[in-house]
Amino acid sequence: MGLLPLEFTDCLTDSPYFRENLHAHENELDRTSQAIKGIIKEVKDLLNAARNLSRAQRSLANSFINFRLECIGNSQTDDEIVIAGSLKEFGRLLMTIEDERDRMLENAHKTFIEPIERFRKDHIGEAKERKKKFDKETARYCQSLERYLGLSVKKGDAHQKEVFAVLEMEKIHFFKASLEYVLLLQKVQERKKTEFVETILRFMYGWLTFYHQGHEVAKEFNSFNTDLQVRLQKTRENFEATHNEAEHLMKKMLEKPQDSGCLNKMYTRQGYLFLMEKRHITTIWNKHYCQYQKENRKFTMIPYSQTVGKITTTDTFCLKECIRRMNDSIDKRFCFDLTASDRPGSTYTFQALSEDDCKQWLNAMDGREPTTAPPGRAARQEGCLLDETGFAFVRDCIEAIEARGLEDQGLYRIVGVNSKVAKLTQMAFDPKRTENPDFMNSEEWEVKTITSALKNYFRNLPEPLMTFRLHTAFISAAKQENKAKRTAAIEELVSQLPPDNQRMAALLIRHLQKVSNYASSNLMTVSNLGVCFGPTLLRPEEETMAAIMDIKFCNVVVEILIENCDKIFKAFPKEEAKVATSASRSLDGGQAAATPQEVVLRERPSAHHFSRAHGNDSPGFTSPLAEHQRVYPGRPYSTQPHVEVKRFASLAAATQAIRSSHMPAVPPHKAAVTPLNSSRSAPTGGYGPRDNSHNVNSNSSSTESLSSRSNASISHHSPVPATREYHSSSRVLDASKSSQSSTPTHHYTSGRKVRTLYACVGENNSELSFEPNQIIDNVRPSRERGWLEGCLNGRCGLVPENYVEFLP
Repeated sequence: MGLLPLEFTDCLTDSPYFRENLHAHENELDRTSQAIKGIIKEVKDLLNAARNLSRAQRSLANSFINFRLECIGNSQTDDEIVIAGSLKEFGRLLMTIEDERDRMLENAHKTFIEPIERFRKDHIGEAKERKKKFDKETARYCQSLERYLGLSVKKGDAHQKEVFAVLEMEKIHFFKASLEYVLLLQKVQERKKTEFVETILRFMYGWLTFYHQGHEVAKEFNSFNTDLQVRLQKTRENFEATHNEAEHLMKKMLEKPQDSGCLNKMYTRQGYLFLMEKRHITTIWNKHYCQYQKENRKFTMIPYSQTVGKITTTDTFCLKECIRRMNDSIDKRFCFDLTASDRPGSTYTFQALSEDDCKQWLNAMDGREPTTAPPGRAARQEGCLLDETGFAFVRDCIEAIEARGLEDQGLYRIVGVNSKVAKLTQMAFDPKRTENPDFMNSEEWEVKTITSALKNYFRNLPEPLMTFRLHTAFISAAKQENKAKRTAAIEELVSQLPPDNQRMAALLIRHLQKVSNYASSNLMTVSNLGVCFGPTLLRPEEETMAAIMDIKFCNVVVEILIENCDKIFKAFPKEEAKVATSASRSLDGGQAAATPQEVVLRERPSAHHFSRAHGNDSPGFTSPLAEHQRVYPGRPYSTQPHVEVKRFASLAAATQAIRSSHMPAVPPHKAAVTPLNSSRSAPTGGYGPRDNSHNVNSNSSSTESLSSRSNASISHHSPVPATREYHSSSRVLDASKSSQSSTPTHHYTSGRKVRTLYACVGENNSELSFEPNQIIDNVRPSRERGWLEGCLNGRCGLVPENYVEFLP
């Protein structure tokens, strides 16, 4: 049922029925306003959904356009080209449709949202404002009528006429407002049928236009779709024919398999091999895909496993020779060794997949059978021989170690970086190099790098230094219960070594004896050196469990050699390995050499006087004996005395300095003044030659455990090892100032504080680790040159002197 019309005459009567009809029209306008709000919201949601759909379809179109439909082979047919590009066409079709959608969405707000919002605000909103005016005029008219009717008859005519005039004016205004309000309501109700519906119509025209445009685009694309369908059908038929041929070829290859290693004409041989890689304790075999070109002898190996499926690195080298491994030389089958011509000392051991595969690889690389290689040993690095090059290398290593690292803790125990060790060895044994590596360059070659290279040299000799022939005899000699018999038997066996082996053994063992003399600082006692060099110098010919159990006796042999070095190798002259030599003279007689520099040797007290003599009485200080027992438990601690080297301008000043110290002075017949201007000056921080005329008898636990009786008394008048302090030429004292003793450049007071300048990480437990701007307490001088001793966070240890500054 529709609304009743509003008559103007009803405005004059203003009956209750008129008012009810008026309220019905007002409620209808309110309902229309709310409905328009709902339509606007739904249209906005639709437009947002259309934009999301447009973005999704554009994303799909981009995926079609960027999709690459690769075909097998280097060239494609016309059908394959069209099929490969079909997805791009699909993507462009969707893009064209979405362009029309974007234009429709851009016009939707202007053609629908704005007009319908304007209709609701302008027309329906105006009716609401007019209603407020009508209600206001109604209230004023009613108040005037009630006031006029409430006048008393006693009021004068003039007053009554005045009130009546006001009433008439309010009545006119009320009737006018009522008529205008009724007219506006009728106007709004009629405009709903025109302006509002017309706005909806424009919106629908735009929306349908988009679909029409999409239909037109689809019609234009029909020809491409038809052509593509024909090409797809043709391609499907071709696939069925080629697939039958492929199945036939597959069955043929299964019936007559071919060698996969020679199918690629670019390579003489290719396939998977397992490369042997040694770890600290075990040996592992890693899978590699290898390729070999016989024309240039290039061998390429790629670490790869099908289960992992990732290529990491590719390694290529020039092949020198290929030798098959004997079955009794390794616990794997189908093995062969490859030697690289551009990598001296490098040997690679590979395992083939089968016996036939191994033969194919050997044929491709001109492999040969092993000739003189003893069974049970892997091939050693090329260049590691007992020739003049090897002797020169060992001398250079010993020279650098004795000059720079005799007091380094863990000498020969701390290993160097493998890459640096390999580089040093390769440079030293490279026949094309005209200059040898500078072993004295501390920045390039660390001491641990040189010690590791020296051990690798002896480890990679074709035959161990003590030879395979005498290996069993050495072990048997070390197993004897009587120490004197052990020493005599080993001395006899050393005399049976080849001359070059004896000469090299004398050079090495004398060096190890010097290292053991510094056991109080480097913690490398005779037994520790035996552990380091025993398995190397007495390498077994065949690696068995019995040989592993005999390693401890190999260590005993090395210990006996070090302890009886001067006796066993007395027939060989001492080789000082280019170390600067100097003539010694007695303090109580003899002419002084004409030299501007002199070194005075001063004997340190023995181990049980060490801490008191140096003033290290703080609770946090750790004596060398305690540090040795903590790092190497169960190892004997050597009490060999050290010497401190001081520079004095005259003998009188030196004597006075010795007497003023808290340490016992060296007797005149044992002290020596040694000039430093020898034929070849040693580098800074090195160690000079020492008198080794006395025998060193330091008993090791492993040696003593084999003895049935203990030695009641052992002579300990070992030589005093001299430590040389090198100074720049600018600090050399002039001979004219020989009456004055040189004073140290730094004075330290125990208990001072220092501030750290840089970060430092200690290499062992005796060194402190710290960050910049930390305060170290109780700082005092150390017996090691260039180091201080202090306490940080309740822990005491060594601190580099150039890493800190003293606080006032």
